[in-house]
Amino acid sequence: MRGKLFGIGVTVVVLISSACGADAPEPRERTKTVPEKEENVVKPTEEMIIIAEIGGEEVEITMYENPTSRDFIDQLPLELSFKDFGGFEKLSYPPKKLTTEGATPSAGDFAYYAPWGDVTLYYKDESYAKGVVLMGRMEDGGGEKVAGMGEDEVVRLREK
Repeated sequence: MRGKLFGIGVTVVVLISSACGADAPEPRERTKTVPEKEENVVKPTEEMIIIAEIGGEEVEITMYENPTSRDFIDQLPLELSFKDFGGFEKLSYPPKKLTTEGATPSAGDFAYYAPWGDVTLYYKDESYAKGVVLMGRMEDGGGEKVAGMGEDEVVRLREK
């Protein structure tokens, strides 16, 4: 009887432990080599500029002409709470997942990470993560402003 109770107790602890970790995101799959930027990143037009209000300051994000960018713009205006991830980016989840195609991030990029469905503001360069789609580029030192953001800081995003 004691052995059965011990076995049941161990099973319960394992199930509870695995359930508690269910919300924790999996590490992003990264590679050491950075592939060439995908052909879907096309020079933006003036109509493809959005504004991010970060810490009371406006940062222009010049959006790239691709389906993911257009899908994001269609959801504007938005207020999103961004959290730090990995010491190089801040991420948040838009209300609806976006359509996807590939690219490579660097400091100042505004991107979408398809596997998790989050939008990302990069404040440091980072190696390629499979599933990252570049949507645009922050202007006027946007990367530095993002680096200075507090935890769970709300960023208002709207069309210019």
